[in-house]
Formats: sequence, structure tokens, C-alpha cells
Amino acid sequence: LPNAHKAGLVWHKFLSTGQWKCSENSFWVQGAAMWEISAHLRADMSSRCELAFVKGDANYRRLLGDRRWHYTAPFEEVVGAYFPCPVCALRTLKAELGCGMDANQVERASKMDENWMVNGRFGVVQFGYGF
Repeated sequence: LPNAHKAGLVWHKFLSTGQWKCSENSFWVQGAAMWEISAHLRADMSSRCELAFVKGDANYRRLLGDRRWHYTAPFEEVVGAYFPCPVCALRTLKAELGCGMDANQVERASKMDENWMVNGRFGVVQFGYGF
């Protein structure tokens, strides 16, 4: 808990000094694939955002357009090819789709647990540079 408090103080400072900025846009609460981002929001993120975090299974599925990619398809080629800025995806696996996973890790997880893609036991942290 002390570390969480320290982090909170640092993050509060970042927000109050303008180092970090929070922006609202209804796009983030819609179900559209993330490549359907509006031109205005794309331009805004491209010019102002040094790193975007996309969290959660539903938002991760939006990053992938809710389409099935080969599990080993590089995240950078699937998401980094269209996202307007560098992006970090944080996800607990709860749906049978994904990309950017190491083939050996996929094989290992599937041997450990036949429901590894849907039961929340495993997760991913992935990064793409954006374009």
C-alpha cells in the first residue's frame, strides 16, 4: 500500500502540472473496431499522445476488430500498423482471439489448460509503435 500511495502522489503531480492529460471522447465507449477512429481523434492522438494504454478484454478485442488473427501474428503488424501513436495493450485472456504471442508460450498454455484463452488465467502485455 505505501507504493500505491507514492505512485498516486506522483501521478497526481503529473496531472496537476499538465505532464499527463486526460481527454474525453465517446469513441472510447463504443463498440467499433479501433481502426474506425475518427480523423479528428486520430490527428489529436498522433500529435499529442506519446503512449496510449488500452486495457481489458473488450478493448483488446476492439484493437483486433473482434477478428481472429493467428496467435503468433505480430502485434506491431496487426495493431501498430494503424494505431495513431505508440500503444500498450493490457489484457486478461477471456475470448478466443489474440495476436503477438510466442508460439512456444501458446503451446505451453494450451497444454497447461485447455481453456487458457477464455478463463482469465493468462494475460498479455503488448506494445506497438503505431504509425
